[in-house]
This record gives sequence, structure tokens and C-alpha cells, in this order.
Amino acid sequence: MTAPKVSLAEQIEAVRFAETRQRSLADGKTIKELRAPQFAQRDLEALNAAARSLTVLKDDAEQIRAFLKLRAEAREAVLRHAETMAQMCLELAKKEADDAAR
Repeated sequence: MTAPKVSLAEQIEAVRFAETRQRSLADGKTIKELRAPQFAQRDLEALNAAARSLTVLKDDAEQIRAFLKLRAEAREAVLRHAETMAQMCLELAKKEADDAAR
């Protein structure tokens, strides 16, 4: 059985909800937390970091997907030759995707 697909936007929303709930627990406003306060604070920090990471991935998703569509050799060249090569490979990937869509 495969995991259900959940968009990055939905994942961010879920993490933000968990972050809000954790903040309430850490502040002692709702239910008693079973863990010590220092662990609750660390959980909150981890949830916040996860949401920030997911936001970056969502914002860059199109570029990441284009990069991953490149052949292995092209990805390796991008990593070796940085920004100039990356731009060229992304343009090539877009052209290949456009050609394949026709």
C-alpha cells in the first residue's frame, strides 16, 4: 500500500497546526503535557523548522522537479559547474519536457 499524496501546502498546514497545538501545550493553556517543558520547547522548534523547510521546498518545487528530470550525467555536471550550468540544464529540461508533451 502506498502513502497518500499530500501537497506541500497541505503538509505545511498540518505542521503549522501541530506547531500551534504544541505552543499551547508548552504554555500550559490547554491539556497537561506529559513531557518536561524543555522537550515541549524542542518539539516546537523542530516543528517550526520543518514548516520552514517545507515552505522552501514548495517555493522551489518547479525548479527541483526540473532538475530531477535531467539525466544523471547532466545533474552531475550541474553540481560541478554551479549556476551557469544549472541554468543551461534547466532550460534543456524544459525544452525536453515541451518536446515530450507534443
